[in-house]
Amino acid sequence: MLVPLLAAAALSPGVSTCRLGIHFLDDRYTPGARRLVAAGPRVIKLFDLGPGMREALRDYKTRWPDGTVVVRIWFQRRWSRTDDPAEAGRSFWREILRPRFESLTDQERAWIDYWEGPNEGDSTPTWETVEDARWFARFTVALADEMRRHGARPLVGNIAVGNPGGTPEEFAAKVEAFLPALEAAARAKGAWSYHAYTLDYTTDPEKESWTSLRYRRILEVVRRQRPDLAKLPLVLSESGVDRAGNSHEDGWVSRGSADDFERWLRWFDSELRKDPTVIGATLFASGGFESWPSFELEAFLPRLARMVEQARR
Repeated sequence: MLVPLLAAAALSPGVSTCRLGIHFLDDRYTPGARRLVAAGPRVIKLFDLGPGMREALRDYKTRWPDGTVVVRIWFQRRWSRTDDPAEAGRSFWREILRPRFESLTDQERAWIDYWEGPNEGDSTPTWETVEDARWFARFTVALADEMRRHGARPLVGNIAVGNPGGTPEEFAAKVEAFLPALEAAARAKGAWSYHAYTLDYTTDPEKESWTSLRYRRILEVVRRQRPDLAKLPLVLSESGVDRAGNSHEDGWVSRGSADDFERWLRWFDSELRKDPTVIGATLFASGGFESWPSFELEAFLPRLARMVEQARR
């Protein structure tokens, strides 16, 4: 019986070629999310590590060991420009990530591919000025180096849609200032992250290059300065439809139909497939019924599961 079992394992399909996955919220592993996980998405993102998230992690990785898991840990600590960025980065590991990392079993730690640092500049200086970008780079280098020493792989940047901002010259200078952080991620076998939202369902790549596809503009600068770093894997660790971040008004639920959302996502997926470093995009969000009702994906997840399944055939 051993030979047939090995043959069956070798022939079992991997994750989908569709680039779309989901971002979990509020420790809920919903029926819709279970259906999507069974379909084999390329990437999922866990929000914290409560029992529901650990169940989703186990379910996903036992089904799809070649899939990618990203974890973000919730916290309320803040750092300012007057703080030493390297010490701040080390404290982020000590105070926020390391306790959760060490609470897991060896197997659970092995299942997690990337750990996020600060989210969208909500706790550190980031992109307001070129000097802020340098501060954030030094913070990220220290954090990534700590993670590497402890066996965790960083997902750096977590850049809010439309950032970095400024004139073309300021934009380029901010990206260049962040290059040491990308280098640190590469040393740690990590990746980088951008948050890819459309504001109004456009399917014009030029227009979307300012929002959902802005990572391409960032990569243009990286390629000019450090072409080796342009090969770093990229996860679009928040994605979807958003106008201005209002949890009750600005998501896909409030601003179009499921058909509108699916049409845009099919276009978006087709664009992401053109960029070989993009692992995938995690759509925001699954499980946030009360906290982010305008973005809640539960009613849409059967459609997304079909899209993912279709791309595995």
